[in-house]
Amino acid sequence: MTSGTMKKNNCCFLYGDDSVSANIRKDGLIRAYFRGREPDTTVFDGSGTYEEYRNALEGQSLFSTDTAVVIKNPPMLKRAVHSEKEEKKQAEFLELLKGLPPETLVIILLEGKPDKRTKFVKGLLSLCYSEEISLLNPRDAAGTLIRMLADQGKRVDYGAREYLETVLSSWNEISAPLLQTECDKIVLMCGSRDTVTQKLLEIALPDYMNQGIFKFTDALLDRKADVVLSSADRVFTDIPTTIKNLGFLSSKFRKIKILHEMERNRIPEKDIQKVLGVRSSWMWRNMKNEARKVSEEEAEWFLLEIFKYQMKTRQGASEMELKDLLLKYCMKRRNRH
Repeated sequence: MTSGTMKKNNCCFLYGDDSVSANIRKDGLIRAYFRGREPDTTVFDGSGTYEEYRNALEGQSLFSTDTAVVIKNPPMLKRAVHSEKEEKKQAEFLELLKGLPPETLVIILLEGKPDKRTKFVKGLLSLCYSEEISLLNPRDAAGTLIRMLADQGKRVDYGAREYLETVLSSWNEISAPLLQTECDKIVLMCGSRDTVTQKLLEIALPDYMNQGIFKFTDALLDRKADVVLSSADRVFTDIPTTIKNLGFLSSKFRKIKILHEMERNRIPEKDIQKVLGVRSSWMWRNMKNEARKVSEEEAEWFLLEIFKYQMKTRQGASEMELKDLLLKYCMKRRNRH
């Protein structure tokens, strides 16, 4: 989350791809500006004309002079200007913002990044207090969570740090509020202890993370057919979750295949680690241990079968076909050399 320079403090422009954090920030700005006595807020969600915005910003309640207006994804930020009339309305809106009295607060929210080349966006950025609120890079998530825990007086030991790096780097989307929620849960589970261990994290995180995909993956690599089949329904709950978790499995088996290929071609270990994104000795040991359980041929077979299954899903493949695939893998004999 990157803060801009404070300008007009009753006109705020929030943008970025982390809509959850943006809404939390919006609520915090309203509370702070009105010191906890915020008025009823007028909200425009992807709609509204310049005239409606003006009426909302200039209108005052019979019971209060304070006014709060939130404009989400306004059309004027979603489309290019093609007429002098539209450009004039934008200029008038900026003039309206410049003249807002201190009793009025306006917050403009945009999902995504604005086109900073346009005259209107340049005007907003020069006039309003602005923040870009974007999702965290999964590679940075472990460090962010460790700092959050440190702020709560908790130290993360070495094994737990390595575990967090492995787990969080596999997520697709990570926001600061999500990590803060996990931090608060971990702190509660720590109780009076000041050290966060890997064992505690293994208990704290799996239920939130895709219904235990990590333990499921361990069982699959160990070919524990009974565990795999009994937990499949909890791991592949719906279409989005199935897509995400199959993506995780594909990534795991792809890395195993690459590792075998590179070792077979006598590539130096440090180069293999660089290609696979390995940043610690713990991650390398873990990856090598997983690769010992799967041959290069088996990894290639599994990747191809997942691809075939995903093609079939477009034609209405059943849940049973996925379980058949997983069972076939568990029953497949290791190709030993």
